[in-house]
Amino acid sequence: MSKFLRVRCDCGEDMVVYGDSKTAVYCEKCGNLVAEPRGGRAVINCRIIEVLS
Repeated sequence: MSKFLRVRCDCGEDMVVYGDSKTAVYCEKCGNLVAEPRGGRAVINCRIIEVLS
């Protein structure tokens, strides 16, 4: 079961992403790739701050 994750981009922007995201997620502030889909679980390219329930 996948969870939502609170992540922090390198620019300092916090956001919530889905752990099994099927689309690429970009930072709204700087445009960096935050999560990229890999068929199952997404690859998170930044720091995970919290796992939300």
